[in-house]
Formats: sequence, C-alpha cells, structure tokens
Amino acid sequence: MIKWAKEYSVHNKTIDEQHKALFDIAKKAYLIAENHASISEIKSVLSELFEYVKTHFKDEEAYMESIAYPDLEHHKKIHQEITSSLVTLVKNIKTVNEFKAQLNIITEKWLLEHILKEDMKYYKYEKQKQLQAKESTFEEDTSAVECTFEEITPKYIIYVCGCLNEKHKIPHRVHLQILDGAKYNCKVCKKTIRIA
Repeated sequence: MIKWAKEYSVHNKTIDEQHKALFDIAKKAYLIAENHASISEIKSVLSELFEYVKTHFKDEEAYMESIAYPDLEHHKKIHQEITSSLVTLVKNIKTVNEFKAQLNIITEKWLLEHILKEDMKYYKYEKQKQLQAKESTFEEDTSAVECTFEEITPKYIIYVCGCLNEKHKIPHRVHLQILDGAKYNCKVCKKTIRIA
C-alpha cells in the first residue's frame, strides 16, 4: 500500500495535509478490503473518499486560481475525470476482489500519479513566480533574466516484492515506465515488484 512521502509535497500546508488525508482514507479502504468486509462497508469508505476528493479538488482549484495558475482549466478537467471515475467505481463494485483491483488504480494512478505529475506543475509554477519576484527586487533588468528550474521529482520510489522485508529503490524513470504498464520482477523471488 502506498504511503505518503515528503517527496509528494507541493509545499502548501493545506494541500499537503489534504493529500495525506487522501492517502489515509485509501489505506483505510485497503485494510477494510483485507479484512473481508462487506460490499456495503467498502462502498461506505469509497463514499468517504469521494466526498473528501470533492472538497480537496475545490480547495486545490481555489488555490490555483489564487496564484493565477495558467493551466487551471486543464487541471479542473482532470479533476472532473477523476470524480466521474470514482462515481462509476462506487456504483459498479460488486465483489471485494473487484474493489481490491480498483483500489490499486485509485492509489497509484489517480492519487500518486496525479500528485507527482499534475499537482507538481502548479508547485513549479508558483516557485517560478516567487523566483521572478525575488529577482525583480534587484536593480537589474529582470526582463532579460530567463527563469528555469529543475524538475521536482523524487530520485527513487520504494517498491516491494514477495521477499520478506525486502525493499527496492527504483529510479523515477523506471517508476514512470511501471505506471505506464511495464512489469519488473524481483531477481530473487521472481514476483512482480509493486509500489510500497
């Protein structure tokens, strides 16, 4: 099960706390599924996740608007797609096994990938704006200053396999390949690695 890590921070206390809460709700859902809960219990947790996602998206969009984020409309569309997918998921879950499979999609694709790819974009934008504001306080012509900054991505992502207490530090580029469907197996146990 994926856990919150500081590498996922967008350096906004409110948004980071909400992201942490989403990870906690996803973990709660995972634990319920592992304990052979009923479909109604699972749907209850998914409904909790759905309600929290709606609140989070609203707050996140308000923040992006406050910093004049230029890609806000595109980000809103992504939020609408995630919300729509969650509604479909809640309505269509029929078995615990279906839920477990979908939970991986929720946590890896929607939650983690969305934070690492999409939410980091507004963090980078805000960082660039702050850098430009700092530079404009100097007595030089800031129009000639080209602002660039490095990609903020974790260097490694922790993965696990079937080996007891074994963790694999996977380079971020390989992690992105896995998110795109690539499969990698542990050389010892031969099981497919998965995000911790």
